[in-house]
Amino acid sequence: MSQAPLLLLLVIPCSAALVASGASLLPPAPAPRPGPNCPTKCGDVHIPYPFGVGTECSFPGFAVTCDETTSPPSLFTGNLEIANITLEKAQMIGYVPLTYTCQVPVSKGRINTTTKSMALRFAPQFLISPTDNVFTSLGCSSIAVLQGRVQGRDRYQGSPSTRRAYPTGCISACASVDETGEDGAPCRGYGCCEAPLTPGLNQVSLDWNRGSLGGTDNWCQYAFVSAKGWYKYSRKDLIGNMTFSNRLGPRDVIPLVLDWAIRNGSCPPSDSDKESVPYGACISTHSKCVNASSGALGYFCNCSRGYAGNPYILDGCTNINECERKDLFPCSGGTCHDEIGDYKCICHFGRRGDGKSPDGCEAILPTAAVAVIGTTSAMALLAVLLIFLHMNREKRKLRDHFNKNGGQLLKSIQIEIFTQEKLKHITENYRSFIGKGAFGNVYKGTTENNTHVAVKCSIPINMDRQKDFFVNEITIQSKMSHRNLVQLLGCCLETEVPMLVYEFVPRGSLHDVLHDKRDPLLLETRIDIAINSADALAYMHSQASQKILHGDVKSGNILLDDGFMPKVSDFGTSRLMSIDKDHTNWVIGDNSYIDPVFIKTGLLTEKSDVYSFGIVLLELITRKKARYDKNNSLPINYLKASTNGTTKEMYDADIIVSGAEEDMKCLEEVGMVAVHCLAEDVNDRPTMNEVADELKMCKSRWLQSHDQASELCT
Repeated sequence: MSQAPLLLLLVIPCSAALVASGASLLPPAPAPRPGPNCPTKCGDVHIPYPFGVGTECSFPGFAVTCDETTSPPSLFTGNLEIANITLEKAQMIGYVPLTYTCQVPVSKGRINTTTKSMALRFAPQFLISPTDNVFTSLGCSSIAVLQGRVQGRDRYQGSPSTRRAYPTGCISACASVDETGEDGAPCRGYGCCEAPLTPGLNQVSLDWNRGSLGGTDNWCQYAFVSAKGWYKYSRKDLIGNMTFSNRLGPRDVIPLVLDWAIRNGSCPPSDSDKESVPYGACISTHSKCVNASSGALGYFCNCSRGYAGNPYILDGCTNINECERKDLFPCSGGTCHDEIGDYKCICHFGRRGDGKSPDGCEAILPTAAVAVIGTTSAMALLAVLLIFLHMNREKRKLRDHFNKNGGQLLKSIQIEIFTQEKLKHITENYRSFIGKGAFGNVYKGTTENNTHVAVKCSIPINMDRQKDFFVNEITIQSKMSHRNLVQLLGCCLETEVPMLVYEFVPRGSLHDVLHDKRDPLLLETRIDIAINSADALAYMHSQASQKILHGDVKSGNILLDDGFMPKVSDFGTSRLMSIDKDHTNWVIGDNSYIDPVFIKTGLLTEKSDVYSFGIVLLELITRKKARYDKNNSLPINYLKASTNGTTKEMYDADIIVSGAEEDMKCLEEVGMVAVHCLAEDVNDRPTMNEVADELKMCKSRWLQSHDQASELCT
């Protein structure tokens, strides 16, 4: 592995004329017109005053150099190459280097890494434009970070400590390049991402955190601050080694927009009568002072309305002929007449109004014609409004479907985002293994505040499919909040497939307690487990913000805390249902618990969860596995025993050892609820709400019988 780090520092010399001066700052004395020998161009770049080659040709702090060794010659301020300077907006476009890191597999087990870093620092009169630039990152499974320093407004009043740190960044994720947006699509986190900038930045450095590569074809990731609209996304930029960098050419540079201003002063209070009076560096007549807009103290100069030119030199602002610039100075339906500093628009015969307004000179028409035109216009406006409402409704519908299916996950779900390093620390490098599911291993961990958590990691098989299930699980969890559902606490996005962090449930699964540990389990405890588990599934089916099918109900997915309170878990195969649907084809469950109707039809419904829960009820009262003694089916054998009246032989001996009549009756009632759940016709099966209510009534009757038996004994 080889590395080629490069740190580029752009430094623009600070003006020696910056002097603090108490509560108010006086602008410098008017500068003379630049000398006749001062160059006005360097190569293809025009050099307007206050800029100039050398200190004798420039306003203090705005000296530039012209490198004539290149072809054509290149203009620089410090190490920054200048592409363009504008006076009206007080902006400069310069070229800055691209930042990237590339990891190229060169042989089995070997990766060649190439990195190019960047740090930019500008003199106080130059600030990175927050409105005309954007921070962009390209790559898969990466978090790009911008660290900057913001220039405070009182920097020139003797308080340099007002500079403050400014961090920002964005996340770009994709399992492969094919999952990213089409060429030209906006950068919204799939293959590329963007982040806005804050005002006042004059120092930035770029870096990133990166997870595993997003596929074998994606080797590089890039980060840069550039002019808005400059970068157009292309999938080709993510494929191969240095593809985007090579596309930029051998110079490998990016256009950046800087706001410049004279920083040792500000404009006087607004006074329309004095707007065109020379002030500070604005020495031309018909010029005006404009306060800087990038968040720091300072000002620049413009020519007053009706004038154009250079306001920084004597008589630099001259009258313009507005009649020759109809795009900026309209005169619709009239004749234009230029005046000093303004123009007139005289309407043609038969027209009236203000020709300088957007509406121009309007034709004079009879009332009837106006009514017809008005009616027609109203009908056209109504048609446009209806089209707009229809388009807006369609967009909203698409957005709602997108969000309901887990879109914009990080924006809509308030969970903690863990780093991969932090999860290694929490789990002590994944030392405490506590279980294994269909799509991942589960490890115990302890957070800094001594909270026990369970961390679910993917098994490295079929990563694309696993990512779908993990993202599905996050989406499902975001729709639910119930005391008998395992709570999702956070996730880690730095791996190709997210890792999920849950609350830790100490006793493990109901399957382990029933079939492996064989600890004594009272009948009342078993009924409570059944009731609370049924409540959780009933909530998912009918009380959550959107109907949710679990799809893998079994004793192994019901966890128990220290007080035997159940918590339903493992929502990787669960499915959100639209309002107009009551089934789905999505399921990957345990074959011992799968609804036979689903096997025949391929359709999973809430009654499929009911069927699986019926088997869990049988496990609770018989303490037998769903498939026991090699190949015996618990539901089939219990249904036969129910028909033959021999169910007592299947009940757990630990419960019936006392032979209490009320216990036997309760077991039979719970068994009958299970039989109803296992009905072959899904229409004969109860809902989970009905199952929960029936179990609660079973417990109530059992407690009442116990109380009566106790009274007889006393």
